[in-house]
Amino acid sequence: MEIEPSKPSSRSVSMLHFFGLTFLLSWLIWVPLALSHFGIGPFSIPEGVSGIVRLLGVLMPAVAAMILSQKAGGSAAVKKLLSGLKIWRVGWGWWAAATLVQPALLLLTALVYNLFWGNPRVTPSPIGTATALIVNVFFLLIATLGEEIGWRGVALPGLQAKNTALVSSLSLGLLTAVWHIPFWLLLDTFDQFGISYLILNFLMILPLTLYLTWIFNHTRSSLLMAVALHVTFNIMNTALLPVTVNIGAFGLFIIFQWILALLIIRRLGPVPGEKG
Repeated sequence: MEIEPSKPSSRSVSMLHFFGLTFLLSWLIWVPLALSHFGIGPFSIPEGVSGIVRLLGVLMPAVAAMILSQKAGGSAAVKKLLSGLKIWRVGWGWWAAATLVQPALLLLTALVYNLFWGNPRVTPSPIGTATALIVNVFFLLIATLGEEIGWRGVALPGLQAKNTALVSSLSLGLLTAVWHIPFWLLLDTFDQFGISYLILNFLMILPLTLYLTWIFNHTRSSLLMAVALHVTFNIMNTALLPVTVNIGAFGLFIIFQWILALLIIRRLGPVPGEKG
């Protein structure tokens, strides 16, 4: 099941420049929306408009990755970056690890929480029409590409060029969690649960980032596998079985995530490009 990682394509991109540009582009969108949401300052943006515009911020990691890759190595560097989306021959076991494990953890969380606590219960989302589901999945896929082309395409290889997989993963997890803060402030879930919702998201992103690193480092740096994992998680949690909108179930899900992370933490793999 283990495949030797390939050499990453974007080590020449400065991590300081990448994270700086990503934060700048995303927060230029999200911070005014958050200020308007809380009635701070001169901004007065209708919530309907905010709900659409805020999605643009999710695309900025990919935008920053492509801008800086173009600057570092021209169109060839951008093409090499995006070539990770074509790496699909990684073995059925890795496909299962990428697409089935996270949805299974969400389902397990819902079953255990409803059995022992269940007040309020975790219930499936109304699917509605097939068209509505397809549109939802499409936007989730675009948002996932916006993140993963940046996080796993540039940031993780760049961090692993100088650090271990563990240190790189924890650093990336913390940075992506901080990056998300203005976006999370715009969600109804934050209005309902407050600061505890932010804390839970931080606690979830760290083990999930470790799991993504494990997949990425053992599938020849496949961006496709990272996208598959991220989007199946989002589809399950957003469109089908919303676990993380229930504060008690969210906490239980985090416990399961950390158990999984501890099981694979010694198998994160060598830094891409090194033998191990």
